[in-house]
Amino acid sequence: MKDLGRIIKYVFKYPKYVVISIVAMSAVVIAELFIPTFMQYIIDDAIPSADLNLLFEFSMYMVLAALLLIGFGLINNYASVKVSMYATADLREDLFTKIQSLSFRNIDKFKTSRLITTSTNDVTRIQSFFQMSFRIVIRSPFMLIFGLIFAIQNAPELSAVFYWSIPLLLLTVIVIVIIAFPYFKKVQRNVDEINKVTLETANAHRAIKSFVTQESAPAKIETVNENYRRINSIANKVMGLAEPIINLIFNATYAGAIVLAITYYKNGELLNEFGNPSTGQLLAFTNYMMITLSGLLMFAMVLVFMSRASVSAKRIYEVLDEKIDLVNAPNAISDMSLKGDIEFNHVSFGYGENGNNVLTDISFKVKPGQTIGIIGSTGSGKSSLINLIPRIYDVTDGSILLNGVNVKEINLDTLRSQISVVTQKATIFSGSVGTNIGQGKGASTIDDFDAASKRAVADEFISQYDDYYNHKIEQGGQNLSGGQKQRISLARAFI
Repeated sequence: MKDLGRIIKYVFKYPKYVVISIVAMSAVVIAELFIPTFMQYIIDDAIPSADLNLLFEFSMYMVLAALLLIGFGLINNYASVKVSMYATADLREDLFTKIQSLSFRNIDKFKTSRLITTSTNDVTRIQSFFQMSFRIVIRSPFMLIFGLIFAIQNAPELSAVFYWSIPLLLLTVIVIVIIAFPYFKKVQRNVDEINKVTLETANAHRAIKSFVTQESAPAKIETVNENYRRINSIANKVMGLAEPIINLIFNATYAGAIVLAITYYKNGELLNEFGNPSTGQLLAFTNYMMITLSGLLMFAMVLVFMSRASVSAKRIYEVLDEKIDLVNAPNAISDMSLKGDIEFNHVSFGYGENGNNVLTDISFKVKPGQTIGIIGSTGSGKSSLINLIPRIYDVTDGSILLNGVNVKEINLDTLRSQISVVTQKATIFSGSVGTNIGQGKGASTIDDFDAASKRAVADEFISQYDDYYNHKIEQGGQNLSGGQKQRISLARAFI
């Protein structure tokens, strides 16, 4: 619950809507609380005495209360949606920014599927919690406390039903939440697994079709999907137990109030001024009783929502609180111009916390202007070696020097802005040809684009587009061939 408390800060960035929502919901509860009293006056006073003026007066009060209830309910809905949407947008933006700042080692730790689930499913749960908070969390204590007060004031004799119904209802809810809570965590972990398998399958559809494994591929999703169904079903079954038990307590309380009322009627109590059983008083009491129990039920719903939201909040803050292991040195050099003088000095590197080294005691020098080729079998660490130069990963042992300066002493933006890396598998983003090429340089002229495209021999196919650099590129470059993707990737490096 600690992380859930931390995440509430996003809501209070919009105090105006918070105040509007609280005031509107308070007005809704007040209007709702007065309706049973007006009804009691109509049934016990106006109708038996045939006082049409009194009947009209309290009827108008009821209509006014109903209109206020509707009006302020709409205002509360508007404000709660507004604050929840804005707060969630801020949370999603902070989460996205944090993910962008994570090192490759951090991302390897979380896995891509987990980060996607956290950015979507977990954030959506928090959004629902924010929205629900300003509808139910505010309303629940008001209904519970004031409903109980009005009920006791209206008919203290009948209030004995609360002595057993409220504790029993609370105990039922708490037990169910305690049982269901562990399953909420398992549900989110299973969503991670579903995302992982879905991502792998979506990214490897060419390989799946090429090796004719379409029939066996669904087996992977079937396993994780079945696990998700099973865990989610258990969680929902546990929560499903709440409804019949709560309905039983509600109806038993209602029946108990009527039995008590009949007992008092027989003893000559709870009579109106005409000596008849006070039907209006009983009706008002049962309404207040239902308001009180509904408030308690809403409180139970809050506990359920909070339990689910706390799981998501914890997962979100695991990402937000993650310590980035690759950062700038305290006095990092930011005004340095790299000349291509590279030296590897007894460099070793391994993936994971205590993983086996893929590079061990590597030493060599590259002079400015010199072109070298690094040859090795698959898995020998060629790509890993290249990734160490712009500090995509940090060395495990040894050092890498550029212009005689350790790369760890150079500002990351300064370092990476002067190094171009073209991977074997070209990474293309949705957008346009221009946005993909220009990604490596913020302020670029048309001459820069033309020069980079010619060097990459990308101008041959770009010139065939009517909209030239504005030509739309679909997600992952699906409307480009493999060679075209590579050429755009090269142009991005050149620019």
